[in-house]
Amino acid sequence: MKLKTLLIVVAVLAALSGAAWFLNRPAPAPSAADPRIGQPVLPAAVANQAARVRLADKGRSVLITRSTDSGWRVADYHDLPADFSKLSALVKSLADAKVERLVTSSPDRITRLEFADTTITVLDASERPLLTLTLGKYAETGGGRYLRFDQENKAYLARLDAWLDMEPRNWADTTLVRFTADDIASLAIDFPGETSVTLSRPDTKTAFTSDTTPAGKQVKVATASSLLNTLSDLRFSDTTSPDDPRALGARRAARTLTLTTFGGKTIAFALGRQAERTVVKEDALQPKPADFIRAQPKPEPSSLVGDVTERVPAGPPYVFITHSDASATVNGLMGKRAFQIGDHVLSSLPASADALFEPVPAPKP
Repeated sequence: MKLKTLLIVVAVLAALSGAAWFLNRPAPAPSAADPRIGQPVLPAAVANQAARVRLADKGRSVLITRSTDSGWRVADYHDLPADFSKLSALVKSLADAKVERLVTSSPDRITRLEFADTTITVLDASERPLLTLTLGKYAETGGGRYLRFDQENKAYLARLDAWLDMEPRNWADTTLVRFTADDIASLAIDFPGETSVTLSRPDTKTAFTSDTTPAGKQVKVATASSLLNTLSDLRFSDTTSPDDPRALGARRAARTLTLTTFGGKTIAFALGRQAERTVVKEDALQPKPADFIRAQPKPEPSSLVGDVTERVPAGPPYVFITHSDASATVNGLMGKRAFQIGDHVLSSLPASADALFEPVPAPKP
């Protein structure tokens, strides 16, 4: 065969081979053409329009809403202000996670990825859903979590590690009032059965002094600083109704600390707890049938009190705050709920006026 004829045959065979490969080439992976691949789970445009975030899991739900005048609030927990840092962390985890790939569009395979009722729904101000995200199980190999968008018949994989806290109280901002120790010009403290003591200073560079400092003593700076730090970091642990008997008892037994800022505003803290007490048992007040009374042995006089009374332990500590600024958020909160605090707050209060002072150190020779 001539060389020219051989080259023509080789070229024809190459062309036929290329055509055959093109016609029989494998179809591209479905994920390659899916517009969600490489995009954040929560697009920035959706996050900017968000006015409501609803979390749901295993029959429980938490709704967090945003208003133009009061920011984010926990609708399912007495409409208290939401912990913005916690909400931001959730939003950031959704915005940072990228959709890596389309896992499947098969209904049978989607069923095996354990999609149930674990959802995150983002809505706008008119309650129109902007995004509904259903979370499945975590990937067994390679990491990531399976998810679905808006009940689409598609399952995706994303590097998402968002834990949904389904306790509404945990989404509330536990800080009741915000200030720093450097904001405070004076601190007035009352003591049971004693005269109240006021500590004051002209500026933050000067130590606190008092007009009632005993002779030979001075204000104990460490105690004053500790009190201010405790109050500036005060957080509630739980809430009850304002007319809860334990809250009413705590209010009656409360001690008051009043702070005055360099700007002239006052913040009064009333802290207390209902003391341990003896009460009459409820069943002791119920009338007894005559036959029952006659059948009972005559009790000894010394045992009568123990039979009809019982000891009730001390209640939890509460704080009641009044801010001189009528627009302060804490004033509205106090009307909604009664706020419990930690035991350490009460134990940190000086027991007597003398605890605020210490001997003046002897001059150095």
